[in-house]
Amino acid sequence: MNTHHTAEAGSSRSRSSAVQDRLMAGAVLTTAVGVVVTELRKSGAPSAAPGRVVRVGGRALHVLDRPGQAPTVVLESGLGHPATVWSWVLEQLREDTRAVAYDRPGIGWSAAGRTGLDGARYPEHLLAVLARAGARAPFVLVGHSVGGLLIRIFTERHPELTAGLVFVDSAHPDQYRRSPRQRAGLPLFQQSLDRMITRAVLGLPAGGAAAEALTLLPARVSGPTAQAMFRFSSLRAARGELGLSQADWSGRAALLAPVTSCPVAVVSAAVTHEQDPAYAGLQRELGALSRVSRSQIVAGARHESLLTDRSHAARVTDAIHWVIDNG
Repeated sequence: MNTHHTAEAGSSRSRSSAVQDRLMAGAVLTTAVGVVVTELRKSGAPSAAPGRVVRVGGRALHVLDRPGQAPTVVLESGLGHPATVWSWVLEQLREDTRAVAYDRPGIGWSAAGRTGLDGARYPEHLLAVLARAGARAPFVLVGHSVGGLLIRIFTERHPELTAGLVFVDSAHPDQYRRSPRQRAGLPLFQQSLDRMITRAVLGLPAGGAAAEALTLLPARVSGPTAQAMFRFSSLRAARGELGLSQADWSGRAALLAPVTSCPVAVVSAAVTHEQDPAYAGLQRELGALSRVSRSQIVAGARHESLLTDRSHAARVTDAIHWVIDNG
């Protein structure tokens, strides 16, 4: 889901849509307890994971990977996104490139944890996932949206394991303080996510730009990805991650000092730049983390389409190859 949200994006909701939201919220409160419990149980167990399941700390986590040689490309998804959103990127990587994408706890096909994954525990959690997947260091870390915060946290803790960074329309640790539009849009995004949760409980389709973007994925994963992403349990985990990204992840991500010679690539969506005047400066700072860096704005791309549109995802894959070649 798009964590680059502006006030303009939310202010266009019609009065009838607001009434519908209130009616749906009321329906949730008056739904029989047995029906709600049944729905929540159904939403907690997707029918079939497209990748494989590994166990970390006694919890089942979904991993989508491909064989190859080190360095291992690690794909860290945006808020609430299952690993399958990286399908085009995985398909277009060079044949000998080892890559791992996974679902964080509670997201997609992964079981939820007792508590959210805070920044203090994240680096060792990721290492445990990669070990279970049989992935070897060094790692080229690729982060989309809030995933960009997480790869900074990992690199700050384990610079010796990091061979390069790729930021894909990445969140910036300071974006809510320095971007008035991001700050104004945050409450609207929170409300939008809450509406998705309400719709999931009622068994209604999510709709909206995020759902539409998933239709651009390969046909074999488009439907399962939407089903996994918009289940109640997955949306609830995403809501928790949104809180963590503000209260914990951003602060920890800001601790990363420049990584000097470690290559950094920044890929951003043209539409995101158009919507937020402060965005360009924030993205430049990501590139400034290294003396070896490159940046690209993908024409016509939106936040989600950088992964879900095949031609846009090719630009992400190009950036990954550039980092590998310059590492």
